[in-house]
Amino acid sequence: MIREELLKSLSDAKDMHIVNNRRINSIVKNRAFIHRPPVLDISQCKFDKWLHSDSTIEKVVGSIFYGDLLTLHNKWHNVYLNIYYTFFENQKLTELLEKIDKSEKEKEIEKLTEKMSKIKFKLTTLDEEKIKALLNDLGKISSQIKSIIESCERKINATSSSLFDKAK
Repeated sequence: MIREELLKSLSDAKDMHIVNNRRINSIVKNRAFIHRPPVLDISQCKFDKWLHSDSTIEKVVGSIFYGDLLTLHNKWHNVYLNIYYTFFENQKLTELLEKIDKSEKEKEIEKLTEKMSKIKFKLTTLDEEKIKALLNDLGKISSQIKSIIESCERKINATSSSLFDKAK
């Protein structure tokens, strides 16, 4: 992986993470699944797949930054799982997501996604307080992830070409 590819993959990873946060916040704000919720299984998460995709990432950014990314990403997923299972879990949603994942027809996926957007959920006053706290935790973790990715980008840009080539 050359420097530009690694920088692009870091930028893409940061963007994926931001999109997932926006999805969760949008679902909570609208009390409906207007967006597909992020994947539950951390091993199916694109961000996690990216982290484990190439040993060059750890070699170039260093084990501390890499370890911090892994740790924070795991924390993020734990908070998200808490949000999902406490507030989002719904048999209809689960069935629709499974059908969407199995479908290969674009029209069918669109219809199923439309059905998904009609699934609503309600929150009690206590639930609203809990979800606000969890979203706050998610936001803090996300800020830390973003900050570490930006530090990694600076480190990669500062790394001499000769050192970078050795990391291959």
